[in-house]
Formats: sequence, structure tokens, C-alpha cells
Amino acid sequence: MMSEVKQNNPPIAGAAGRPGEEEAARERQHFDINIYRDWCKSCGICAALCPKQALTLNEEGEPVVVDPDICGGCGWCELHCPDFAISVRPRRSTQKASPEAED
Repeated sequence: MMSEVKQNNPPIAGAAGRPGEEEAARERQHFDINIYRDWCKSCGICAALCPKQALTLNEEGEPVVVDPDICGGCGWCELHCPDFAISVRPRRSTQKASPEAED
């Protein structure tokens, strides 16, 4: 006879509670995107990689934040910026985002 083996697998994301509950909570979280203009060389990598299209390039080819409230906080822009000229941080307050930081 084979004995039954119980596996102690970690829960799958979204499996606990209602389906998609974790994903919905992450979608409600807002992020602030800061572009450090003195460091940015306007390569456009951040805008090209943004899956939510929260960043775009203006007429001069400089990255601008279109709508920080749609940022999903994935950090692709920050991770791939060759100049370390962008940061994505969770918003501390529940207020709408203020205009883009110009450092």
C-alpha cells in the first residue's frame, strides 16, 4: 500500500481570500515617479519600457510623467535607466499625486 504524502506548498498569489484580491490591492496602491533632470540624458528607455504608459517623451525627447496614478510600480523604468535618473516609490499619502518633481 502507498501512503499518502501531504505537500506543504506555499499559497499561490491571489488564492487566499477572493480570487484576484492581492492583485486588486496592488492596483489600488499608488506610486510617485521622480525624474532627476540633471542626470537624465533623454534616452527614452523609461518611456519605452513602461507597461502602463505612465511615462512618455515630450517634444524635446525628455521623459515626462503622463499620469502617476496609473503607474503600477513595477520599477522597470528605474531598473533599466542607465543614468539612475528615475525613481519609483510607493506614495505615502492617499492624496492625488502632485506635479512631477523637478530636481
